[in-house]
Parts: sequence; structure tokens; C-alpha cells
Amino acid sequence: MIEFFAFPFFQRALAAGFIVAVVCGALSFFVVLRRLAFVGSGVSHGAFGGVALAALVGAPPGLGALVAALAVALATAKASDDGELTEDTAVGVFTVAAMAIGVVAISFLETNVDLFGLMFGNILTVDPKDLVALGAASLLVLALLTLYFRPLLLASIDEDGAFAAGVNVTRMRLLVLVLLALTVVVALKVVGILLVSALLVLPGAVARSLASRWPGFLLGSIGASLAMVLGGLLLSVALDIPSGAAIILTGTLCFLGSVAAGRVRRWA
Repeated sequence: MIEFFAFPFFQRALAAGFIVAVVCGALSFFVVLRRLAFVGSGVSHGAFGGVALAALVGAPPGLGALVAALAVALATAKASDDGELTEDTAVGVFTVAAMAIGVVAISFLETNVDLFGLMFGNILTVDPKDLVALGAASLLVLALLTLYFRPLLLASIDEDGAFAAGVNVTRMRLLVLVLLALTVVVALKVVGILLVSALLVLPGAVARSLASRWPGFLLGSIGASLAMVLGGLLLSVALDIPSGAAIILTGTLCFLGSVAAGRVRRWA
């Protein structure tokens, strides 16, 4: 398996995996802290409609995914802030609508669409242009996370306390949803629409099982994400299985191991 490291396609896959792992690990910290697992899943699945519409009109799939994911995220934020729907109900409604639009769009396509790659991703097919786009989008997400980290953390731990401290809680909630949409697009090529939500939840869940304070929680989430993506990539090559599924299976094993380790530590 060592010989694979000499191939350019594998080097690009490793670079893409590292980028996606850092971004998803950092955001997973907030997803788990704010209990946004279902919302993250909804935003990622909603991107399907945008990808299908983009294919129908000949636009870049990444652009379609970004527009659809942002639309679902912003519509969810608006509906929940107005008090018309709870956040999970709103994302459920807008997600199924976006997916239905995607199914209709695909029915009008005259050319074949790589649905397997769309649904489950393939990190081994990342090309130099994909790598540049991944890097640019990831830098934007990480820059926003760094710039607003303190108010985001305060609002995630205690919204009432954050509001009393002068934090715009509504704006922070909206920012998290926008970052979710951007991260979905970043990870789309690696694990696909169906599995990207797992990459937004598993790293944080692993770290939450082991860490007692937020610095360890955050660093553990990024570390778990790196182990998931890079370990899954190596597993994919070694066993000749789909890379997206290998990454998520690796993450699931990490989660089960962290739960077991956490219980052993509590019993000790």
C-alpha cells in the first residue's frame, strides 16, 4: 500500500482529506454542542436539489449545492426565528422540498448523472481544481470560525448568558447554519450528500465522550475527524471499497471505541 503515496491522485486525496477533516472537525464541535445533528443532516440532504438543478441547466454542481444548502439553512433560520416552526420541523420541511425538486430535475435530464458519486462521494477522484476550491472554501469557514469563536462558544453553551453578555444570539445561530451549508459543499466530493452529515456529527461525538472541558473537546473533535478521513482513505485503498463509506465506518469505530474508553475511565 505504500506505493500509493507516490501517485498524484492519492496525494491529492490525502490533501483533500486533511482539509475536509480539519473543517468538519472544527464545526462538529459546535454541531454537537448545539445539538444540531438533525439540522446538519437536513442541510446536507437539501443540497441534492441544488446539484440536480445545476446538472439540468449546465451549471457547476458545487455552485448548485451551495445555493441549495444556503437556501435550506436561511429558510430554517427565518422560520424558527419567527416562531412559526421549531428548528427541526423547519429543516425537515425545507429538506424534503429540496430533495423533491432534485428528483424532478433528474427526471428531465437527458444525460446520465453519476448518482453514486453524488450520494456517496469519491475522494480519489479529486483533481487540482477541486483541491483549490476546497482550500478556498475551507479557509473561509475557518476564518469565520476564528473571528467569531468566542461569541459562538458563549451562545452554544448558554444562550441566555450570552445574550446578557451582549452577544447577538440570533446572528450566531444564523452563522452556524451558514457555516454548515459551506461545510457541506466542502465535504461533498469526499463523502457525498448522504454521508456528509455523519462527518459533521461523529468527530464531535467522539471527542464529547472523552473530553471534560471545551479545549479538549475542540481539539479532540479535529483529531477524531483527521483519524476518520485519513484512516478511512487508507482503508478504502487497502480493501478496494468506496472511500466515503470507509471514512464513515472508520468514524463509527472511533465513536464506539470512545464510548467504551469513556465508560472504563468513569469506572476506574
